Amino acid sequence: MLKISTLLFTFSGFLLISACSEPHQSLTYEEFFKSSKALNWFAISGNTHADDGGVAKFKAMPFDEGYLKSRHRLLHSVDMAVLSEEHRNSINYLKIQERYPERFFAWSPHLDVLARADRVVSQDSLNSWLMLVLARLREGYESKVILSRLERAQLLKYLTQSDYDSKEKQALVQYLSEYKVRSGIGLYQLPNGKEWYQSKLNFYSGQTHDPHELAAFLSAKTDAVDEPVESNINNIGLRLPAILQITSSYCEAKSGLNWRDSYVDVEHTLANCYQYIPLSDLKVLTVLAEVDLGIHLYAWSQRQAMHRLQSRLALNDALAHALLNNIAFHPATNMAILPYIKASSKL
Repeated sequence: MLKISTLLFTFSGFLLISACSEPHQSLTYEEFFKSSKALNWFAISGNTHADDGGVAKFKAMPFDEGYLKSRHRLLHSVDMAVLSEEHRNSINYLKIQERYPERFFAWSPHLDVLARADRVVSQDSLNSWLMLVLARLREGYESKVILSRLERAQLLKYLTQSDYDSKEKQALVQYLSEYKVRSGIGLYQLPNGKEWYQSKLNFYSGQTHDPHELAAFLSAKTDAVDEPVESNINNIGLRLPAILQITSSYCEAKSGLNWRDSYVDVEHTLANCYQYIPLSDLKVLTVLAEVDLGIHLYAWSQRQAMHRLQSRLALNDALAHALLNNIAFHPATNMAILPYIKASSKL
């Protein structure tokens, strides 16, 4: 993986070229990939510290105006004619996501942006971004784009566990401490939330699904589980979707274009290793898919989702809660398992 400083140099070069040329410069796949990773430096694993020529001079923070404009420019500058079908699908999916209200959530709860940005960007840049997060949350509230209790708790956890301190950080902590969350934990409750989830479901599963038929199908599969399934899951983090963490021991991650999946192509990764997924993990992923659909489309409560997880899987409270957070923060990503659930004769 390229160092962040190299990625940022690549992206800075792209911006310079763009400023001196036509608005829609045609980018190759490689140019788009490197520039996208540079723009989304906060989502890349590895060392976040940089020398004077690296990240410290980079101004775009997640979902600030510079970021939004640069992301749009990149997505509409790549030469689609030279891409493979799977890469075209990814670019089209990322373009569709621009339509939905995620811009109000400048801080994605699956990433500890504060920890990654501290001592990497300037304090002024970081403090300005913290104020942007607060301002976007206020704007979102007016538009009924409201955090769930899980999202609010996770952002507060990042803030209160950080050694970084400033009046801007404290202002955000104070705001979130008094913030009134929405009643549910899924996308269905947000403006155009059901449509947003449907676009994700179609992308990750590789086909269009009727939600009612899919709910009945998954319910029948999980109802057939006689007793809680034992699995080798010991720990689930937030940065990667659960499906990649659960299959990591027998699936080699394939490169992708979506920063939210840490530049792993979930569908392509599974397509190259599905035959190695043991039945126990296939059952686990089936339950996760059902809970995913339940909370994001059918208004399942946190209690209902936790009960489903622990009645079908052998999980303690901590691990069940970690899985629930992961499902909530990575909507529909677990649906990449659907083709293999349908193809299995053992479930």
